Amino acid sequence: MITILLIIIAFGVLIFFHEFGHFVVAKLLGIKVLQFSFGLGKEILGKTIKDTRYSLCVLPIGGAVKLKGENIEELDLEPDSFFGKKWYQRMFVVSMGPLMNYFLAVVLFSLLAYFYGVTNFSSEPVIGEVIEGKPAFTAGFKSKDRILKINDIEITSWTQMADIIHNSAGKELKFEVLRNDEKIIIKVTPEFDETINKGVVGITPSYEVKKVSFLKAVEIGFSQPIFLSIYSIGYLYDKLKKLQKPELAGPVGVFQVLSRSAKSGIENFLYTVAIISTMLGLFNLFPIPILDGGHILFCIIEGITRKMPSKKTFEIANFIGLSIIIFIFLFATYNDILRIMYKK
Repeated sequence: MITILLIIIAFGVLIFFHEFGHFVVAKLLGIKVLQFSFGLGKEILGKTIKDTRYSLCVLPIGGAVKLKGENIEELDLEPDSFFGKKWYQRMFVVSMGPLMNYFLAVVLFSLLAYFYGVTNFSSEPVIGEVIEGKPAFTAGFKSKDRILKINDIEITSWTQMADIIHNSAGKELKFEVLRNDEKIIIKVTPEFDETINKGVVGITPSYEVKKVSFLKAVEIGFSQPIFLSIYSIGYLYDKLKKLQKPELAGPVGVFQVLSRSAKSGIENFLYTVAIISTMLGLFNLFPIPILDGGHILFCIIEGITRKMPSKKTFEIANFIGLSIIIFIFLFATYNDILRIMYKK
């Protein structure tokens, strides 16, 4: 029950921060905000202040902002409406949602680094963790095992060992392991991981946690979302270039990840929320109509051409965008179901 409550709160905070970004900038630019709600569904508590209805809704899983004239069908060009503002002002409004998700990620990564320290992984071929259900776990590897040899090849670093494992999917490997001053032989066959297209056995390197200063923690807080975004874009580009299926997580997958991290402690849970917040911000910046990135693209086009796209153009683009989003949703959910079935 506590796990479910934490997940609901996490989803609520992620979406609320996103919508709050839109809300604040709209107010600053003089756009009339008709409604700002926390949660979804039926209103259970509300108050109207200066033409804005502030609502608390029954489902605490996010929030919503309704701006005057935000629907292109209305094409309201009054000064206090969304489309009544300049293209760069509208771009500022829509971009602030994803940027608030990045801001939340920076805050969480910074706080985690400052209060929990930074994990530094060792280059030594010593096992830190054995992942349950993976080949190494089944074969009998244990934490603190030092790998001496693989197939009679002397191992001197974690990278060297990882390269051998990555290139040996489906092939049995003979490990010579030092455990409590005793040498033992363990045989294991790496499984193929479709996410990285390499063989894995399910082990992580040993590590140590070091405390950092507040400024260093803030630096880490900024660098983590940047790294995750660049890595994700590179991964998607590589998959699309090779016409390969990317591994995507849908709502079911995200729920599972949050559930596992919640059970493993508050640090892991907050770290996972920070990653999801980064991915949510990045996804919304993709130039797909309906998403914030699609609106940003239209604003840039308007700025270049000095002409707002027609209502018909918006309608066609929104239909295409909705189709893409539905496809991504179904594809990601299908992947989630396959993962669940495969694990069973």
